[in-house]
Amino acid sequence: MPKIVDHDARRRHIAEAVHRVIHDKGMERVSLREVAAEAGMSMGTVQYYVTTKDQMLLLALERIAVWIGDRVAAVAARQSTPLDVLRAIVLELLPLDEERSYLNRIGLAFQASSVVDDDQAAAMRLGVPALLSLFAEQIRAAQTAGQLAAHLDAEKEASILYAFAQGIVNTTLVGHYTPEGVAALLDYHLARLHAE
Repeated sequence: MPKIVDHDARRRHIAEAVHRVIHDKGMERVSLREVAAEAGMSMGTVQYYVTTKDQMLLLALERIAVWIGDRVAAVAARQSTPLDVLRAIVLELLPLDEERSYLNRIGLAFQASSVVDDDQAAAMRLGVPALLSLFAEQIRAAQTAGQLAAHLDAEKEASILYAFAQGIVNTTLVGHYTPEGVAALLDYHLARLHAE
């Protein structure tokens, strides 16, 4: 009986090995050989799925997008009001515990490399509209529920929240802000948007 191979699981395994290499050694250390060793796979097996470093990085970047999407959906499902959903989603994107710090360190490495890599930049741009749309949707729902001021422009407020989340990542990772401090800043901002 031939062995059944779960190709999606192998791609995920390779992507997660890329993440570990980036996290532990930096983006410059990513190579097919390094990732094969980290994944416990032969070079031939890795090359069956990706033949270049660039393809491997895109695979890893796609996996991050799935990971973020899964985490955001899970945290949103546990909230009861639109404002709670919005707050929880923003906090889920930030490095406030070990797992989210791990994810954000990898994300920052991709942000830096995407500035000079058109394919990575294109891949990173794919997720932004969906996230902005989700923020705006929750803002509009919170306005309808009377939780946020009706006059707010939901799309602009979504962009401001996204900029807040992106802008506070590095300073939190290096220890300037504590997780409690980040949550307090977000709450301060959201309180200014409350309906009168």
